[in-house]
Parts: sequence; structure tokens; C-alpha cells
Amino acid sequence: MCIIGGVGAMYAFIVVIIVLNSTSFMLSHQNYKKKKNITLINTVESKNSFISYVIIDNAVYLVKQKKDETKLLSIVRDAFAAYIAQDLCIAHSAKIISSKESFPGKKYARSPGVILSIAAGATVRSQQNSKYHNLCLKQRKPDGDLLPNRWLTETIIHQITWHKQLPVIIGLDLFICNTDRHGGNLFYDPKTDSFCAIDMDNIFRRDLPALAYKKLKLMIYNKKQFTREEIEALISVRNTIQFLLYSHSPKDLIVKLHSFIKDADYPQTVLRSEKMIKKIVRHEAIIMQSRRSLYKLIKILNEIIVNF
Repeated sequence: MCIIGGVGAMYAFIVVIIVLNSTSFMLSHQNYKKKKNITLINTVESKNSFISYVIIDNAVYLVKQKKDETKLLSIVRDAFAAYIAQDLCIAHSAKIISSKESFPGKKYARSPGVILSIAAGATVRSQQNSKYHNLCLKQRKPDGDLLPNRWLTETIIHQITWHKQLPVIIGLDLFICNTDRHGGNLFYDPKTDSFCAIDMDNIFRRDLPALAYKKLKLMIYNKKQFTREEIEALISVRNTIQFLLYSHSPKDLIVKLHSFIKDADYPQTVLRSEKMIKKIVRHEAIIMQSRRSLYKLIKILNEIIVNF
């Protein structure tokens, strides 16, 4: 069972219980430290990463490292996003491997990596006979304008009515400012009728809820007629955001971000580089800025819901 909460007027806590399938992460710190319990199966190369399959105490996991060593912070963001998503039961789990730790499957021995639980099913993009094949929840288009086919679109609002987990995923993406939810990083398992979000390393780079607020404002101005199913989905989006707001203060998020950075144990030359410092400062700023935008977004969502 997963808890998705809402914070209403005066921060009253409303709890909505939703039964969802989750990808649990049973790998303990103690177990993965015992290298004798780890067997490397093989390593494959994707467009951007090296991905190794390992067996740890009879369970299979992934070990991932970016091919471009200038993008080392991505493994921190992936673990950070999985940490925020852990109570929603719609994402994989992650544990960082220190740059100083030898580990089967690490392509770059002196760089950090991340261990990931494996999502059941397959990417929605690969399931051509599934009704979810054309699902695209990606809230990103070039130039940053507010054209109908960009950012939080009417198509996305319609598509999240297709399954009860999809509004939760959009609520998470808005909270973590994830602009890259495409068909290749969303798994669907027909056997359990459940989704799993993966590869969430494109987060806290842009104030995504501010753009969502503007798009909803534009829909109201253009007198969009929301359906009952869309209103129910938007209620779930709102409840998810409220639960995450209640669970994670900006200060706590920034502390956790730095905790993951510490776990990665980057070389000092990397950690103190101008590029790395700018990225970390940018993430901190977006965490603070998006918090204000999330409250505005909740306000307009309430307006749409009440006026339906």
C-alpha cells in the first residue's frame, strides 16, 4: 500500500490510500558491501551510459555510469529523484556507489555509479500493441514558450486519465521539475497493470511548475472544457504534489542533495570545479523557486476542480 497525501487549507493533512504495485529495493548496505555476494552478468552500452547487470544475493540489479564523465552529477540526481519518489510506489529505487569503491560492473573504477532496482515489464515505447504505446508525458519543448503543444499540454492532461498511476507520475515530475518523461524512461508491466518511472536524472534544472501554472491559466482563458475523468486525474496530481510538499521541505531536500553528493565521494578536482559548483547552486535555487510555484499551481488546480 502506498500513501499519497494532500495538504489542504491550513496544512490539514489529508491521506488518500492507493493500492499500487511497487518496485521494492531490498538491497541493504551491508549486503552489497560483501563483494562475494555479487556476480557480474554482463555490461551493455546505451546511447549515454554503461549499464551492467549484477546478481546480489540472488536478485538482479543494474549498475549504471554515464559515458560522459563530465555528467557525473547525473547519478546523484537519479538517486535523489528515487528517494523523493519512494513513498509513491511508481519509480525504481537507487543506491549510490562511491567513486572510491571498487564494485563489479563499474566501467570507470574511479568514478561514482548507481545501483538500480529493475523495473518490471518494458518501456511503453517498445510495446507497440499496447494502448500506452503513444503515451508521452514529456513536459519539455524548445524555446520555452507556451504554445499548445509545449510543456503541460491538453494531450498530457487527457492521457493521464488512462491509468490511476499516471497522474501520480505527473505530480512527481512537477515536484522534482523533471522535464524528460518520454516513452523510453517509463515502464509498463501488463501482468500487474502497473507503471515504473526510471532514469530521473533531468531534475531541478527548470521551474517546471511555473510553466504548468501558466499553461493551466491559458487553458482557463481559452475556456477549455475539462472532462470528469480529467478533473479526477488533476485531483490526483494535486494530492500527489501536496503529499510531497508535506513530506519534503526545501531545506531537507537541499540537505539530502548534499548527502548524496557526499555519498558519491567525487574527487576534489571535480567537486570544486566551476562547472560542478554552478550545477549544485542551480539545483538549490530551483528547489527553492519551484516550491513557491508549486503553491501557485495547487491554487489554480483547486480553482479548476471547484469550478467544474
